[in-house]
Amino acid sequence: MKLITRIALLFCIGGGLQTHAQSFLRWADEFNGNTLDSNNWEIQLGDGCPNLCGWGNNELEWYKKEAIEVKNGYLNIKAKKEKTGNSTYSSGRIRSLNKFDFTCGTIKVSAKLPIGRGYWPAVWFLPSDAYWGTWPLSGEIDLLEGKGQEPKTIYGTIHYGAYAPNNKYATSSYTLSQGNFTDSFHEFSLDWTKDSIRWYVDGVLYASKDRSMVKDFSWPFDRNFHWLINLAVGGNFLGYPDATTPDSAYFVVDYVRVYQNLENTIISGPSVLMKNAWQSTFYVPNLNGATYRWEVPTSASILSGNGTNSVQVNWGQQTDSINVTINYDGKSKTLYKTVIVKPDSCYGIIDDAESIRNFYWVGGTGTYRASVTNPSKDSMNSSMFCNRYYRNGNIAYDVLYIQAKSINNTLPFENGTLKLKMKVYTTAPIGTSINLNFENRAKATKDYPSGRRSVLQAITTKTRAWEELTFSLILKPDVSTPAQDIDQLVILFAPNSNSTDVYYIDDIALELSPCNGSNSLGDIQKYTQPLAIYPNPFSTIFSFSNEQFVESISMYGLDGKIYFENRNKQNYVDELASIPEGFYLLKIITQNQIVFKKIQKLHE
Repeated sequence: MKLITRIALLFCIGGGLQTHAQSFLRWADEFNGNTLDSNNWEIQLGDGCPNLCGWGNNELEWYKKEAIEVKNGYLNIKAKKEKTGNSTYSSGRIRSLNKFDFTCGTIKVSAKLPIGRGYWPAVWFLPSDAYWGTWPLSGEIDLLEGKGQEPKTIYGTIHYGAYAPNNKYATSSYTLSQGNFTDSFHEFSLDWTKDSIRWYVDGVLYASKDRSMVKDFSWPFDRNFHWLINLAVGGNFLGYPDATTPDSAYFVVDYVRVYQNLENTIISGPSVLMKNAWQSTFYVPNLNGATYRWEVPTSASILSGNGTNSVQVNWGQQTDSINVTINYDGKSKTLYKTVIVKPDSCYGIIDDAESIRNFYWVGGTGTYRASVTNPSKDSMNSSMFCNRYYRNGNIAYDVLYIQAKSINNTLPFENGTLKLKMKVYTTAPIGTSINLNFENRAKATKDYPSGRRSVLQAITTKTRAWEELTFSLILKPDVSTPAQDIDQLVILFAPNSNSTDVYYIDDIALELSPCNGSNSLGDIQKYTQPLAIYPNPFSTIFSFSNEQFVESISMYGLDGKIYFENRNKQNYVDELASIPEGFYLLKIITQNQIVFKKIQKLHE
């Protein structure tokens, strides 16, 4: 039986060994005993269908519980050629989601790999909360991947970028000078910080990736991830078994360990927020026996979680920092995180293609490039860099998908409290329209107008010269999508055309209007008065201006007749069509008050 103790960690950085006296073993599985520890792992089953058939890689295996064995201090994952489910091979896959999730640290795995064409062992990490969006926006870290037909070589990779097929990855390999990874155990390690990831084999550094490599996209590797260990069979990464492939193979793991250090621990959470943003989550590692004391600016407040590793915060009016003091194992460390508030005045730039980044390309039908040289400096825009988009002339409604985490509520843009501005240089003629859609991505995969909450528009007045455009509301195609459920912005340059013009964009900014302190974005988000209902009169459906704060709805006739009471936002819609024409009284219970509104019903 293997024994390990709390130690001062030695690990290699840049070829030299360094000692970190405060490093501690936070989590490990030595695979002692005769069963897989269910406190650490969940066994995944099947072939990924219906949502991810072939596990997204056209793999051949069906994962089953029986392929996982813990014996003699080892985890054994067996792949076997046999008809299982709808697959021709069986194998095993485990993960630590919601059992052990973590950010940063030094990770060590001792393993012996299988041999045979088409066998694909992997130790890897996926995000636990998909903060930036679905794969690969929120990232993937591959500590170890092997190809059974290449027994001397292993691979280390990160995945990130835009939605497929525009997804990106950066990979490196390590090849043994003698022997195979299938012959004996080797130690595979990661040194993961908030800005970089380094890969080692037996203490030898062979790869390094850092934040600067993904400048066109968000760097997603500063939030919680979880373990996955599996043995796949076949797929896009390495091809498929052939006549030389053994009918079975084993991926054997001796141990997995995570070391962390209070000196290198970080606060995970948003770095950019809107004024008075509600319910933002910040967290640090959940250390057994630790105490936590959080502090926020005087204009902010902690909603819940103080004294734990995770807090929910209502932010304030200004750029400031949040801090937490962690006391653990006789040591104390105070961590700080700066949170930028936009706009922090009446006018605030949220993306300048240089030092301020908040708009990230995540997909589209044209060609986008971040931080290119300004094509024509002038008095309107003298900056060095901007973003560029070549419109696809083969598509009438060419689209550019943007991720902007600080913009998730369209209501202030709809009512004019907040204006979005953008500097544009284009070869398109004067009078070209640019539309900006506020959407919910999951709903928008369905036919129009589903998920398309609102559309803002600006019209160009110059060609081949910089100008600042202000976007104004022109349409609300789907008011059934809540205003606060926006997770995707879509830009349409010259919609319903076959233009092939180029568009340079820069200095994307938000402007409060009016800006007098008492009628700011924060007031709109925080309080439910005035609460508007639209359309009024209505026929079969209506919405609320601050729908996120509505908890229940009751409807009465002016004669006192009750049509429905205490319904939530999803359960009253079907009854509106059958209600007779006339005037009604709504009783609306919000998070902090009761509001009565008179509303008129008309036939369609």
